Amino acid sequence: MMKKIQGGIFSSILCGAFSTMMFPGCTGNHSAGKGGVSVDSVPIDTTVYLDAANPGSPNCQIKLCFKYLKSDPYDSLTQVINQTLEEAFFSAHAGMASPQAFVSAIKESLVHDYLKDVEDSYQADVKNGMKADEIPNWYNYEFEIRSQLEGGKDNIWNYSVTTFQYTGGAHPNTWARWVNVDARDGHGLTKEEVFQKGADEEICKRIFVQLLADVNRKLETDTLTCLEGLNEVGVLLDTDLYIPDNFLLGKKGVTFLYNTYDIAPYYMGRFELTVPYKEIDIYLNKK
Repeated sequence: MMKKIQGGIFSSILCGAFSTMMFPGCTGNHSAGKGGVSVDSVPIDTTVYLDAANPGSPNCQIKLCFKYLKSDPYDSLTQVINQTLEEAFFSAHAGMASPQAFVSAIKESLVHDYLKDVEDSYQADVKNGMKADEIPNWYNYEFEIRSQLEGGKDNIWNYSVTTFQYTGGAHPNTWARWVNVDARDGHGLTKEEVFQKGADEEICKRIFVQLLADVNRKLETDTLTCLEGLNEVGVLLDTDLYIPDNFLLGKKGVTFLYNTYDIAPYYMGRFELTVPYKEIDIYLNKK
């Protein structure tokens, strides 16, 4: 089961040590296609060790890359947009005084929860004589949250947040959240606002075509042509196809995201299915 950690206040690093640096792919700033507004980022790469004096001890690795719009203090619209981006990235700490404070608070809460989860057990095992080669792997955690901010359809910012999490289970978990931000007022668009009421069936027909193609691609076959075929490989066994909350109004079409487990088993991964505007535009609400 996925365990999403969002909470806690960092109180102590007496049993941990930080090594922090920026990591590739999340540095600097650039202009994106909404009137030349600058997109900036706050990157953090941190490792906290259960034994500060022993860098070989179990640790928690945390990598964060929060992308946002750079603005001056008087740009109220950009501040509203950034608030929406923070809610999508890590809602528990949205509304901090600055993007830097926001990311720092996330780091501190993740470290706090890591120490709370494993520190006492680890210290007890060490006290009882557990040797270094006997330390179980579940004492090692890893978190990575990355975001992308790009211009999409007219007056829309496309924001995607991908979270990778390993907390000692059978395998790591990865999930994403996608948000379309209205550049005119800063709010995140819901599917009810974007898609016409009563159009779900027609939209899902078009998504289904893309799903069939993608499953065939993933399985390196061309034999799957209907729902029964998808069911045979574990797709759409427990749910009908639906319009997900995660979608992006891109420049060429609408891309729908189904996270791992949403419509298929773990081994199939996630699905990103794009329906071109020429096929779906008739079912979009016009503003």
